[in-house]
Amino acid sequence: MSEITQNPEKIFVELLTESVNGLFYPSESDEKIKVIDWQADNPAPFDTILFRKYIGVTPSVRVEVLQWERFFDSIIIEKEWWTDFEKERAIRFLKVKDLITANLTNVEYLRAGNRVEFEAYLIGQDKEGKWKGLKTLIVES
Repeated sequence: MSEITQNPEKIFVELLTESVNGLFYPSESDEKIKVIDWQADNPAPFDTILFRKYIGVTPSVRVEVLQWERFFDSIIIEKEWWTDFEKERAIRFLKVKDLITANLTNVEYLRAGNRVEFEAYLIGQDKEGKWKGLKTLIVES
């Protein structure tokens, strides 16, 4: 954590990018995870109207706000049937979660889309109040 505090803006985004490199969010369509580095410094919580504007969706697109921990629950809580692959993936996601909780405040989980396909955003504010986080696609049928 000491190296993060030396240059929190640049190093956190770099560490987050490295931590999700090659990592796919499991759903019916495993998707890559992208790092978000928004320069917005609006106060928390991230207003859904502003969120729609940032991601470019119309008011007709459903946006929901969930407890941020739900982004990780299904992928870090071990199941009986998990293979070594799922266990290793869970360890990587736990490291991503720890990185986010150590460096961001006001963490939010927002999903935009229909009832089957969502763009999922896990965002929080860095020490300067700028919004950083993750984005992926989740398919649930």
